[in-house]
Amino acid sequence: MDERILFEKLDKIISLLEVSVKEPTLLIRVVNGAATGAGILGILSVIDIIRNWLWG
Repeated sequence: MDERILFEKLDKIISLLEVSVKEPTLLIRVVNGAATGAGILGILSVIDIIRNWLWG
């Protein structure tokens, strides 16, 4: 393998890794928080449905 090709591939890998370690933007954090909240509410509603089904 030519050294130039190897260095080009390594540069691409390094640039992808640099992008992946960046801090998430405010929008991404807000969306993650909303998704977490929706998941928690979903779990609570399932628990409530089961509780109502078992104990009327």
